[in-house]
Amino acid sequence: MERERYFRELSYLELSALFAGPLKPSALAKWSEAAPKGSLGLVAPWVLTQRTPPTSTRPWPHDATVGEMRDSAPARAAFAELCTAVATLGATCAIFRSPANHSPSAANRDQLRWFFTELATAEALGCMPVWQPGGLWNSRSAVKLATELGIACAFDPLVRDPGEPPEIHYDLEAPALYFRLEGLGRTGTIRSEKLEDLAALLEHYEDLPVTVAFASPARWADARNLKKLLADEAVVDEPDDSEPT
Repeated sequence: MERERYFRELSYLELSALFAGPLKPSALAKWSEAAPKGSLGLVAPWVLTQRTPPTSTRPWPHDATVGEMRDSAPARAAFAELCTAVATLGATCAIFRSPANHSPSAANRDQLRWFFTELATAEALGCMPVWQPGGLWNSRSAVKLATELGIACAFDPLVRDPGEPPEIHYDLEAPALYFRLEGLGRTGTIRSEKLEDLAALLEHYEDLPVTVAFASPARWADARNLKKLLADEAVVDEPDDSEPT
């Protein structure tokens, strides 16, 4: 899809181009031309969060010390390039993806606390840090820890335990929220009733900065369907100032 068309339709893109390996200055320049300032979130290089590299022809330089928010020379070098990309693109946030097997142990909590208070701070990045926990974390406890660290936590609000109502996520206390819809177990678009639950959640948190990113199989259609739903609800909620007939 043409980038210009994308940003005519939608206002945010989670860009993973930096995750696997470095970007050439020319590639950053193209994104800078196409994406309005504040419309991109950059997925952080894997050497900051993962121990093993993804499949890539030109991965980030790495050794056995990288990953899981540990301090290492390759991680610091990649972090510097991430900060440069944030400034060049005017990115609104940087997303740090924990591995799927990253447990909520005391040691890992301490490592996260060091990482987000000593290295990947909002001041150092020039944008909001977003932490995406691994699958072993409970979303509520992850949001609580992220709030303590002054960062946002990425989670899928449509994923709930059986029997839990949509309102289970209505009492979260956080400086900002990052909803990342993955559509697990689906092959088509997200059902309308699920999008209605999401729209109600967004209305509930209307006084907070909330970012919505779709990583679902039909992400383009899902995002546009949510946009249309929100627009339709806004029209319905507008007061009728016309003269009675």
